[in-house]
Amino acid sequence: MRSFEHVNATSVQEAVKLLSVQNARVIGGGTDLLAVVKDGLLPTARIVNLKTIPGLDQIKADGEGVRIGALARLADIAGSTLVKERAPSVAAAAALVASPQIRNAGTIGGNIAQKVRCWYYRDADRADCYKRNGSYCYAVFGQSDLHAIFDGAACFAVTPSDTAVALTSVDAEVVVVGPKGERIVPATSFFIGPDKDYMREVDLAQDEIITEIRIPGAFAKQPSVFLKAAPRRAIDFARASVAATVVGGAQVVKSRVVLGGVSAVPKRALGAEAYLEGKRLTSDVIAKAAELATEGAKPLANNAYKIRLTQGLVRQALTRLAS
Repeated sequence: MRSFEHVNATSVQEAVKLLSVQNARVIGGGTDLLAVVKDGLLPTARIVNLKTIPGLDQIKADGEGVRIGALARLADIAGSTLVKERAPSVAAAAALVASPQIRNAGTIGGNIAQKVRCWYYRDADRADCYKRNGSYCYAVFGQSDLHAIFDGAACFAVTPSDTAVALTSVDAEVVVVGPKGERIVPATSFFIGPDKDYMREVDLAQDEIITEIRIPGAFAKQPSVFLKAAPRRAIDFARASVAATVVGGAQVVKSRVVLGGVSAVPKRALGAEAYLEGKRLTSDVIAKAAELATEGAKPLANNAYKIRLTQGLVRQALTRLAS
């Protein structure tokens, strides 16, 4: 690992100023950044520590909604009575991230902003990978069982964040602060696919930081679930996941059905959401919605199994919401 400067920020404004140096990075829990830096995937001249900024780890009510500080630990979110009550899918997703050790160190801000886990991107010898400013995606003709079945656009790495999927399902907003002040980005716009930018996963400039995540009252306290399929509960990233929220009780007024592990961003199943509107969650309706959730999927050579896996997760999620 090459040497770098390490600075403890004492305020959000100071952190933003410290990030003005080329190749400066922020660190919260550090469960992903240090590995990426060690592998030489991100040139790093300065690391700005955010843990020394007071108040960024709070979890508190915001009217009927919830505000979660970017430095709130995943373990604290998973165990929060407030989050469990007002956004159960978010608490469930946080509880399923990696291992207890990771959840006790990792933060929500870091989890949603982490780099992709594609094994070709993480391989130091694959310098021509699209995600490393190259011109090739090894998954297209290589081993692709963990890769995207939607919206590949030449790069088929998937979002690794469980909490990103759940936050999208409750219409969360991400609060970002930079040199020009604060801006609020809907979760549906915060995550970036390769059709927009191969090099970035989120709408976050180098000199900006996430300060908090807001879950609006419109989706707070509504029934929601998060389900994840992975070979091992601990450590493994999702082969597929789903977060679902319904408003309206027995008869759906509106819904969110968001897929993970199958696209570069949390993938809203818009066809399934439109179909569910105004309907009761009967077994036939649930089965049709699950089918519509994977409409438009284009699997690679090794990952067609994700279609049936995703449909099964959607059926399970909606069945739970119907009970």
